[in-house]
Amino acid sequence: MGDEETRAAALAREWREVRGMILGLVEQMPETWLGRATERAGWTVRHELAHFAVLDRDVTHVFERAASEATEALDEARDSILMRRIRGQAMFAAQELRLSALRQYLADAGERAATAIEGQAALLGRPVRIAGREATTVAGHLEQALARAREGVSVLRDALK
Repeated sequence: MGDEETRAAALAREWREVRGMILGLVEQMPETWLGRATERAGWTVRHELAHFAVLDRDVTHVFERAASEATEALDEARDSILMRRIRGQAMFAAQELRLSALRQYLADAGERAATAIEGQAALLGRPVRIAGREATTVAGHLEQALARAREGVSVLRDALK
């Protein structure tokens, strides 16, 4: 296994571990707790869980963007609109679900993201620009998404105490 494949396997494993933490936190949670406030102003547990669906979609978008960047220049305004639409669709889909369906949705979306990470190892070192973010490599974007996911786990833990 080459360096890129090893790094991709480690990132995918970490993505799955964080997702396992999230699913573990909500496994025995009653449906009524979805409306509990979190430390983020205006956010509930449901919003936090929907945000994980957004992160999963962000991961797949980073790979899509990296694959197309060689042939397509970044149109900052167009990409910004696209990102808002992609994130909105992911969040809306997750927010509309009852808890048991939401758990399954998050498990499936998380696995799709982890599988994308493993399957696109060759793109990890590729520079990629996403509207509204600093230019970095695909791996850099993934590490940022993992940091946001870990932060979300912490927020959920506090909200579910």
